[in-house]
Parts: sequence; structure tokens; C-alpha cells
Amino acid sequence: MLLGEAEICAPDAPRLLLIKARIDDHQGEASAPAQGTMLLGAVARACGWQVRAIDSYLEADPDGAIREALAGFPAQVVGLSSLTAEHRSMHHFASVVRAARPDAIILAGGAHPSAEPEATAADPAIDAAVIGEGETTLCEILERVAAGAEWRGVAGLCYRSADGSIERTEPRANIEDLDSLPLPAWDLTDIDAYARRRGMSLAGQRRYMALTTSRGCPYRCTYCHDIQGKRFRAHSPKYVLAMIDALRARYDVHDFDITDDIFNFDAERMMTICDGLIERGGIGFTCPNGIRADRMTVEQADRMARAGCQYVAIAIESATPRIQKQIRKHLRFDKALPVIEAFTARRVFTSGFFMVGFPGESEAELQQTIDFALGSKLHAAYFFVVTPFGGTEIFGQVVDTLGREATALTGSGMFFRPQKNLSQVPDRRFYRMRRSAYLRFYLDPRRIGRILGAHPRRKDLFQYFATMLTRDALRIEPGRLLAPLSRLRGGVPRTSPRTARATAATGAARKLPVLSNEPGLVAKNPP
Repeated sequence: MLLGEAEICAPDAPRLLLIKARIDDHQGEASAPAQGTMLLGAVARACGWQVRAIDSYLEADPDGAIREALAGFPAQVVGLSSLTAEHRSMHHFASVVRAARPDAIILAGGAHPSAEPEATAADPAIDAAVIGEGETTLCEILERVAAGAEWRGVAGLCYRSADGSIERTEPRANIEDLDSLPLPAWDLTDIDAYARRRGMSLAGQRRYMALTTSRGCPYRCTYCHDIQGKRFRAHSPKYVLAMIDALRARYDVHDFDITDDIFNFDAERMMTICDGLIERGGIGFTCPNGIRADRMTVEQADRMARAGCQYVAIAIESATPRIQKQIRKHLRFDKALPVIEAFTARRVFTSGFFMVGFPGESEAELQQTIDFALGSKLHAAYFFVVTPFGGTEIFGQVVDTLGREATALTGSGMFFRPQKNLSQVPDRRFYRMRRSAYLRFYLDPRRIGRILGAHPRRKDLFQYFATMLTRDALRIEPGRLLAPLSRLRGGVPRTSPRTARATAATGAARKLPVLSNEPGLVAKNPP
């Protein structure tokens, strides 16, 4: 299904098609609206381009959808967005686009092309990889293409030269004033379809939108990318609340997933946003990407709960001091534990992110992390098996140990599908301990009672438990079991009358970008 309003720009304006890649065999797994697509689409419209989008997570036949879209919307430029776990489909979709529209300029951006630009640009179906934040880079490319000028000299690119060698242009500086960006083009997603899908949050299915309110993280954990820099940059509270107000007014959206890497880094800013949400009332939000609990206080947790926080993930990783030092997270448990208890006491559904299978991890260290989770008051726990993604420090460490075998681990599917145990614990014992951890955690009668008392949407608990027990504890793909349930709940995207009315009501007011100094209405200055 081709997403996007038809009357934003002039009908003879150049055309950009944006495609969101997906993981292999994604049925039954969580997905979320493609924020990069929506923001890049808004930037392209501010540059005078027509924009449409395809979200492959919402397509039963994405190849056919791409061919049909290009037949009716012959785009001069096609942008593909991919996480590392999605990179196989990114390359495949690029080949589909190339066959359907040989003359199109095909760009690849997002986390994976930024982390592995040379490997991405080596694909003959892809003209260039966009490295890092893509808004300014895309706008410059589109301006040059529209003018008939050469675009390969734009900063922030990796591409193949005429002789086939891989070249990089000068690095692109990160955007300093995030409030200069336009509001995302929310019409480029299907809000109703995502209301029927299982999202990244454990808050259950509801009509929501994912929002990123900040970029960059100053911590230097070895398993993380450095794609958006190590300096925290953020939208102002005014901008964040303007996004929320616009979504409520235009699309009847009152629930939000805040997907920042570290939403609570600037405590004063976070508290101001929470105060604005309290004033508005009737808003629910989650933090599914993991907050830094040792940077929080009980007062801040209380403010988040009063502002409507329904679910929060606490990034713990390992409960052992040696591993904490090895991965350079340095979590302060004496500060994190009171925050966890504060959230759970206020019935904010709280999960813990744990990582097991670090290089050199012993059985005693693995057990220490499991015991921490079992002894906590967390409502949920994930025991992710360490996967070293390309471009991270831990990947380099693993390459030194495993050699070329390590390259097979990068992008090896969804994060819940472990490919290799890197610890000292023998494989059979390792996976038995992990399975036991899940079963003991979720079959604890006291925890079951706390889950029932805190979960904001009990009707979704069956699917939640089924996924945890089949995929995580028993290592059975949940797609075959849950796909029929997803179809019954309406997993195939449809446009509801409510969305159609909202689109019709707002489309006339947004036919052409108008520059403004109001945060987020459109760009103050086109990137």
C-alpha cells in the first residue's frame, strides 16, 4: 500500500519513494511506525518534492507493492531505510527497485548503512549509502537532482566510483538545532494498522505514535553504535509538546512510545515534558527503548507515573561488576534499584533488559545476572543473547577472537534469535540456563499477580506470555503460532474512516510547506 497524502506538493514536482526494510520472517514479532521515513518525508516536502512511502512490515507482498508503487508513482529517487537486523531485505528491495526503475537513484540509510557503509555501497543495486543523520544530506541530494546537477559530492555519503572502488565524501556534522526540523509526515504511516499490531512497548495494542525527542548518548558502552554521536542533543520541551498536540488534534492519537536512547539524560527537560503532559491529561506514554535508571530519582519516577507513563524498560545488561566494567556501562545498582521499585510500586509496567553470553562470561557471572532478575520486582525480563553488530567496539573484539566467522553474526535476524554463545559456558548448558531463567521468572505466582495488577491492557497478556514462553524460553518461532491471531485482530493494513476524515481535514492546510518560527510546524530553515 502506497502511503502519503496526494496534494502536499505541486503535481509536477519530482518524486521520492521511501521504503522501510524489515526483518526476515517477521510474523508474530513486534514492529513500529518508521520514524525515519516520516521525518525524511517531511524534509523532502519542505524541499519541494512529492513523497510516498511503503512500509514492508505492513505488506503481505512487499515486492509486488514496490513494483505497483513505482508503476503509478515513478520516483526519480528511492530511499531505503534499514536496521542491521533488516539489512537482507534492504538489499533485496534495492534489487527489486533497480529492476522496476533502472534509472532511479537508490539511496540506503539508517542504522545499518551508517554502521557498514562500504558493504552497503558495494551492492550494485544501491547508488550510495547515507552515513549518520540523513535529513540535511537528503535535502542537498534532492536539490541537486532537481537542478540536474551532480549529487555524489554531497557530504555524508559512501558510494562506488566509476572504476568500482568505494569512496567516502567528507563526514556530515550532526544537526545541532533539532527544533529546526519539521514535524514528521505522519501521513506516511498507517496509524490504524499499527494500532492492531504488537508494538515495541509491552503496554499492549493501542492507537499510538512513536516519537524520538533526543539524539546521541554520551555513554560508551561497547555493544552500542556511535551513529548519532556521543553528545546528547534534544528537542525542546515546547517542540515535544507541539508534536503531541498535533497528533492529538490531527489524528486522534493520545498514546506515545518515546524511543530515545536515553530520554532521562537531561532530568530538568524530562520533568518539564512530564509537567506538560500532566497539564494536558489523558495521555499515555511508554519508554520501550530502555532508560538509564541510575540517572533517575524516585521523585522523577513518580513524575513520569503521574504524567501517564504506562511502561518503562530499564537497561541493566549484566548484574556482575566485572562485566559492567568490561562493557563500560558502569551501572550504579545502589541508585538503580530504588528507581525500579519506585516504578513498580506505582504500577508502571516495568521490564529489565539483560544481556547474556558476553565474551568470557563465566557460568557464575551468568547465574548472578539471572538471580538479580529473579529476585527483582520487575514485571518483565528479556535475556538477550549478545549479538556483536558491525561498527561496534564489541564486534571488533569478537573479530579478533573468531576471525571471519564473526561477520556471520552481524544482522543475523531479530534480536531474539541468538546465533552464537560467546561466553565460557558450554552451549547446551548456556541455553538451558537461559530457558530456566525465563520459566522461573514468568511462572512465579507472585510475579503473575503483580503483572495482572500493573498491566494497562490485560486483554493483550495472552499474546505477551505466549511470545515470551515460545520464543524466549522454548526458542520456538512465535510467528506460526501468533500469525493467525494477528490476522484475526486485523494485521492487514486498512484505512479507517477516522483516519480518512483526519487526513481530509488537514490535507488542505498542508499542501505546501510554509516556513515558521513555531517549533516543529515546519522547518524554521530547510535543512
